[in-house]
Amino acid sequence: MKKLLLIIVVALVANAACAQRFDLGSNFNYAKPIGGMAHNIDQGFGITLEAAWLPKTAPFSVGIEFAYNGYGQETTRQTFTFDDGTVTETDVIVTNTFSNLYATGKYFLRNGKLINPYLSAKAGYSWYKTNLVIEDPEDEDGCKPLDSDKLLVDGTFTVSGGAGVRVDFSSLFKKTPANTLFFDLSAHITQGGTVEYMNVHEHSAPNQTPDSDVTTRFINNRTQVVHEHHVGHVYSSLAEMMEYRMGVVFRPSFPNR
Repeated sequence: MKKLLLIIVVALVANAACAQRFDLGSNFNYAKPIGGMAHNIDQGFGITLEAAWLPKTAPFSVGIEFAYNGYGQETTRQTFTFDDGTVTETDVIVTNTFSNLYATGKYFLRNGKLINPYLSAKAGYSWYKTNLVIEDPEDEDGCKPLDSDKLLVDGTFTVSGGAGVRVDFSSLFKKTPANTLFFDLSAHITQGGTVEYMNVHEHSAPNQTPDSDVTTRFINNRTQVVHEHHVGHVYSSLAEMMEYRMGVVFRPSFPNR
């Protein structure tokens, strides 16, 4: 009896899975800050990974997405003089990034058609990070930095709304079922709370006053002497930007039962 119940449960779950639709996608991102953030960040580029569930024949989907974007990297050749008089010349690399983790929802206006526009809404959390790497001049392969550190990490809750369009191009590939491969193009506006972040450039806007300075202390691995180095400036503003994306969505095809 227990085995029979187990078989029935497995069969029901398998049948339910085949009755559902799932989207797996990846996009190239272009982010353009607006409002106060536009004074300190020029633009950002990155990628998005997303997964969504679509009830059978329903014109909507719900899912999750993760986006990772870089908005500036700068490498400068600098000379450091330590307290003991030793001098080191090496590269200092500062990288600025922001990432988003969202719950997502889409409503498709022409479900199942070749060209299918949709409305989109997202809500979640955004992180802004600045990393510093000071390369070791005696490490030829660059595998072991003289020092590395997360200079700044901050975040805020954000929401996003927009619209997009999907184009079914499954027919371009032989033996590929319809409605399984899509080209996706979308635009969103994102709004969030106040967040602190750094910029690659020392002063991003002539009239913009930074909230604070950032310095880092690191130890010369050979002499163990401590050196303090000024890295950049911290700004704060509301998280506001326009995001434009293009990518590909794959919808696995399950056999009909």
